[in-house]
Amino acid sequence: MIVSPRPVSGLRAPLVVAAAHLLACAAFLTVFLIRRDGLPDPVATHFSGSGGADGFTTLGAFPYEVLGMFLVVALLCTGLTYATRGHRLLVGLGCAVAGLLGAVAVAVVVNNAGAETAGGVRLGPGVLGVAAAVAAAAAGLGVPAAGRGHAAPQAKAAPQAGPDDAFAEPAPRFVLREGESAVWTRGAGSRPVLVGGGSLLAAGAVLTPLAGWAAGLGLMAGGVVLCACFAVRVTVDRHGLTVNVLGLPRPRVRIPLDRIEEAACRDIEPLRDLGGWGYRAVPGRSGFALRSGPAVVVRLTTGSEFVVTVDDAATAAGLLGALAERERERAVPGTGTDATAGTTGPAARTTPPTTTRGG
Repeated sequence: MIVSPRPVSGLRAPLVVAAAHLLACAAFLTVFLIRRDGLPDPVATHFSGSGGADGFTTLGAFPYEVLGMFLVVALLCTGLTYATRGHRLLVGLGCAVAGLLGAVAVAVVVNNAGAETAGGVRLGPGVLGVAAAVAAAAAGLGVPAAGRGHAAPQAKAAPQAGPDDAFAEPAPRFVLREGESAVWTRGAGSRPVLVGGGSLLAAGAVLTPLAGWAAGLGLMAGGVVLCACFAVRVTVDRHGLTVNVLGLPRPRVRIPLDRIEEAACRDIEPLRDLGGWGYRAVPGRSGFALRSGPAVVVRLTTGSEFVVTVDDAATAAGLLGALAERERERAVPGTGTDATAGTTGPAARTTPPTTTRGG
């Protein structure tokens, strides 16, 4: 038995990221309230590459705009951390962003304090160096604070991505005779993806009154897409493998039986295997990954792979392999009518007409 680490789960990781942003806000507000009487009106808030001020905000609006920016970024970082189940990379990134923004906001206040006019305020390259150091320190403290997760025993170690390792875990075998039919279907969703979409919508709604529709519209559009596509329905039947957005006939992806070389079950880590969550395409592989865990992995006749994460993936892969094998036998004259020999697993034999539903 091999023990492999699991990503940080639950609310601990997103709470650590949210706390990092809260501390950044507290640091900014503390310095602002202490130095408020010495700040010019307007305040220099944007600086050119040479360090000179080229953008200004009224003193009354300055703290609200900064806090609004913190809120937008905090929503995004916390939502993405929760959506990825506390992935350590995003925990570190979220804490680093909080440290960077907090350091820059404090530096803006300190550099404006005591200036006669905002036009003479400068923000030198040293500020960015200090901000980068603060960001690194925040990430270094945040990742351990989020925890390492608990080790979970697995019968086999999750194979690394790659066509040669994709079929290390064989699916159950099914017997399908000529004239018999079977259907397997199950919904696959991700509450964290829905939370991530809601975070984008909330961040866009906060940013819109601060910076206008152009700034907030992109975030809200991304939120709508995530909320609409947080769940899919996976179906295996005589047509092949079909994946469509839950409750909608379109859009959908269908892999016909004659394009399927082999089907099996394998654990998928979205960031590692597909570069992210949702529908993704990378060289040699594409598919839907709404969470980490078991997935139907289909090797196509072109040599590439299509994957979709879903519960009871082993049963779906076994049935899909049996249907594809029977389809190949039909295409070859003089072959038998049985799709496979030998059975293991539930619902190994069906009688016409039969429907197997996963949920």
